[in-house]
Amino acid sequence: MYVDDIFVFCRADNKSLRNLSTFLKTNGDFSGQYVNNSKSSFFTKDNSARFVTKFQRILSCSHGCLPFNYLGVSIFVRAPNSRFLLPLADKVKLKLASWKGKSLSIMGRIQLANMVITIILAYNFNLNKWPVSLLKQVKQWCRNFIWTGDILKKGITTVNWATICSSLENGGLKIINLHHENNAYLLKLAWNFSYNNRSWSLLLKARVLKSKYEFKMVYRSSSLSPEIK
Repeated sequence: MYVDDIFVFCRADNKSLRNLSTFLKTNGDFSGQYVNNSKSSFFTKDNSARFVTKFQRILSCSHGCLPFNYLGVSIFVRAPNSRFLLPLADKVKLKLASWKGKSLSIMGRIQLANMVITIILAYNFNLNKWPVSLLKQVKQWCRNFIWTGDILKKGITTVNWATICSSLENGGLKIINLHHENNAYLLKLAWNFSYNNRSWSLLLKARVLKSKYEFKMVYRSSSLSPEIK
C-alpha cells in the first residue's frame, strides 16, 4: 500500500479471484470506499487470451502489461534484462546530452557525470543487477562526455579507464565505476536479506532457501533472488 495505490497478490485460479472480488466489494459496503474498476488493472505472467478473458470477467478491470514502473522501480518477472532497464539508461544519456560539455572544464564534466549517475542510477542499483552490455554503454557515454564534452564523440585517451576511476591518491579522478557501484549495492541487499528479520526478507528466505546459506535447487524465482544469489 502506498498513498492511494494498493497491490493485491493472489493465485490465478477461479476460487481465489472470486474471493478477492467478493472481499473488495464487502470492504466497500462497510467502508464506503469502492474500487474504481476503470482505473484499476491486473497483471499476469501468462498473457494468453483465455487467461486474460477469465480475469476480466471476474475482476471487471483492464489488463495491464509488464513491465511497468512503480515508485521509480520497474516491476517485472524474473531477472532483469536490458529492455527493462533501457529507459533508465536513456535518462542518463539525455541528461548528459542536454549539457554543453565543451563549455565546462574536465573537472566540471567529471562532477556532472558522477552527479547524474548517482541521482538516476543509484536507486535502481539497490535492486537490480544490470546487464554488462548496458553498463558498458552507459560507461561509454560518460567517458565520451568527460573527454570530449559530446556523448557520441570518442576522444583520444592516454590513461586506462580503471585508473581514472580510482581515487585521487592513486592517480585517478574518482569517477564512479558502474560495475563496482552496482555490485556494492547488491552486496548490501544480500547482507540485509541474510541478517535482518523484516517481512520481505523472511518471505524471500522461505521461498528460495533450503538452509541458512543454501538455495533450493528448484524454486519460483523473483526479480530479487538472482541478484542476491
